[in-house]
Amino acid sequence: MCGSAASRSSWTISTPPWSAPYERRPVAGRGEPRRILLLAVRDITGVRTGRIVVLESAVRGLQRHGHHVDVVAITHEDGPTSWLGCDVHRIRPPRLGSLAALVPCALLRGRCLNEALFSGRALTQQVREIARELKSDVVVGDGLRAWDAARAAGLPTVMHLDDLLSERYSSATFRDNNDSILGYFGERVPRLTRPGAEALARALLGVEAELARRRENLIAREARVVALTSREEAKRLSLRTGRDVLGIPMAVEQGTLCAPEQAAAGTLTFLGVLHYGPNIAALRFVRDELVPELDKRGRTVRIRVIGKASREQIQEFAGGPFEILGYVDDLPAEMSKSRMLLSPIQAGTGVKTKVLDALSIGLPVVATPMGVAGIPLRDGVSALIADTASGLADAIEDLMDHPERARDIGRAGYEVLGTSMAPDQIYNAWGAAVEQAVSEESRAH
Repeated sequence: MCGSAASRSSWTISTPPWSAPYERRPVAGRGEPRRILLLAVRDITGVRTGRIVVLESAVRGLQRHGHHVDVVAITHEDGPTSWLGCDVHRIRPPRLGSLAALVPCALLRGRCLNEALFSGRALTQQVREIARELKSDVVVGDGLRAWDAARAAGLPTVMHLDDLLSERYSSATFRDNNDSILGYFGERVPRLTRPGAEALARALLGVEAELARRRENLIAREARVVALTSREEAKRLSLRTGRDVLGIPMAVEQGTLCAPEQAAAGTLTFLGVLHYGPNIAALRFVRDELVPELDKRGRTVRIRVIGKASREQIQEFAGGPFEILGYVDDLPAEMSKSRMLLSPIQAGTGVKTKVLDALSIGLPVVATPMGVAGIPLRDGVSALIADTASGLADAIEDLMDHPERARDIGRAGYEVLGTSMAPDQIYNAWGAAVEQAVSEESRAH
């Protein structure tokens, strides 16, 4: 782990610990209890990221509707065999050395490079056997990478694609500002060969965007149910394919209201892992454009950065107004020390869990439009939104000078989280998705 914290906790700690099963409360009108196989292409019990919060929401929603959930985690990591009251079955993805053969085969079959990392007959056969052994009724697939393995189970499938990889990879911000284009996969590449792998991946990013687009379209047409985290992206995929696509974001529970009006006026929180291109680009925008704008106005700020950062990134932002905290043990407590959350994202996809985490404690949000995409916040009412450094500086000054306004905007955002994005709505959407998948399968046969 990087940063000053030594916890396995992530920056998205807004729900009970991963070891706690969800309380199974009865839901009126729910369908027949079913056995669900959640197919995850990650270490589901590891450090909690925004994507894992989405999958937690799926499990909690399905459990609440009386379904039994088993998890298959395709990961190189060892770990607990239980998560949220579910049994966890671990499958190893292909070894690094075997990818030289798997990647060309996957490309010849029309797959994208992301899928090649989780391809191979042995892997799909293991998923099929586990589904048969567990007598699973429905498969829930974790992103585009899980499609081939999910389909191999031969069961009704709900595919939650998270965000549109095709749009993310088409972004110049993602391409030019991402310090690690390989993401978590880069940690598996030997250090000496990593620069070459990074350069090759960057050169192929445009090709991968087009391949991902084709695969997203195919999955939307072939899976029984397809969902994305962002409702806006769901609409775009629906228009591309002529199929209904659901928008099911992550569920973040309301916590205890903080008191931003009592925090130091110039203390801001920036939340996000810095190996992800849009996050590091946003922090550089803060350093190169926003902070100089505030300096010109005689405003001094302190920016507390929570999230994974490499040694090089820590050195890059050393000095000045930045305090790199890394992961923290108690996210709400750390965020409560600030007057506001800053989310100056310039490009990206999906819904920003960092914003929901701020709303969950009533911390006011200052953001670009992209920083709050997919969240029904109103500028000047439940958040302050601007698309330039000057506009963001105006918003920061406003909350610095008017602590009661920071309190009111924070509480308005808290109310949005509890109504428009209430966890009950998201849990019910997962229950409905499973019933729709089963119904679609019955009609198809």
